[in-house]
Amino acid sequence: MLAPAGLLAASLFAADVDIEAAKKEEQRECVACHGLRFIHSQRLSKTAWGKELDKMAGWGAEIKDRQLLLEYLSAEYGDTKPVPQDPLSSDGSKVK
Repeated sequence: MLAPAGLLAASLFAADVDIEAAKKEEQRECVACHGLRFIHSQRLSKTAWGKELDKMAGWGAEIKDRQLLLEYLSAEYGDTKPVPQDPLSSDGSKVK
């Protein structure tokens, strides 16, 4: 059985990209204006995430490592992933 392309991309991403560095980039570049709950609830294609990053850069976000952030967002929050059902706090952690 072949793995769906999204799962393959996610596994390649995890093997090739430093997840902690990607999360730091997300914190540095995204959280200044958006809560993690908003970001993590999105399900966009890699192309759509790229357009979002371009839009944010146009509005003044200084994205230091665009490729890392793009790979992270599209692998973790791509359009093939299910939308989370559990309520999350604004920092992305589960509400207790």
